Amino acid sequence: MNTKLTTKRHAILTGLFFITATVTAIIGLLLYKPVIDAGDPFTAARLHADRIGWGAFFEALLALANCGTAVMMLPVLSRVSPRLGPAYMVFRALEVVAIVVGAVSMLALASIAGSLAPDASGAQVVGRALIAVHDWTFVLGPHFFLGVNTLIYSSLFFRSGLVPRPLAVLGITGAGLILVVGAIELLGVITPYSTTTMMLAMPIAVYEMVLAGRLIGKGFNTADRDGVPPMELIDGSAS
Repeated sequence: MNTKLTTKRHAILTGLFFITATVTAIIGLLLYKPVIDAGDPFTAARLHADRIGWGAFFEALLALANCGTAVMMLPVLSRVSPRLGPAYMVFRALEVVAIVVGAVSMLALASIAGSLAPDASGAQVVGRALIAVHDWTFVLGPHFFLGVNTLIYSSLFFRSGLVPRPLAVLGITGAGLILVVGAIELLGVITPYSTTTMMLAMPIAVYEMVLAGRLIGKGFNTADRDGVPPMELIDGSAS
């Protein structure tokens, strides 16, 4: 099989997974928003059970898309660094686990809210606890662990020239900002859904969309760069 064609197909699939991850993450959060922001999450969950179900569905798609990017990127990144390539996959997997736990907490809230009266003993405490679980998994997964894995693969992109270096720099910058966001959220300086959080998270979202467009349109760089021979990213035996 032609190596260039295989590499191009690999890049296109990676780009599509990135787009799917970003879109589903936004939709999932928007669907959850009335419940997350509610002063009485238990009652809100009862009223918006369908939204929670759809939100969890889109978060499941997000988890699958993130797994897709990990599987597609692993052979490429491992050619650049046999150690950091697998490290990227580990932190991507941790991000996915956090997302799934958050989705389960929201589904549990909807399930309990549908079976208990709002004034039942401990109902409000349980409701707020499950919202807190989702909030903290959001901090650890789509913020902190996302920052770590993005920093890893963007650094490898910069080192290898697999994508234009200005684009890799944007990725490193976005990863650094989202890591800062995750750290100060963990310390309680800002809340997960504050305006400051969203502004600092914007560069990494833009980066993923630009990277996805680049991979779909042009694929990975394979031409000589700074005297380094072209990288055979994926061998001809790849399926």
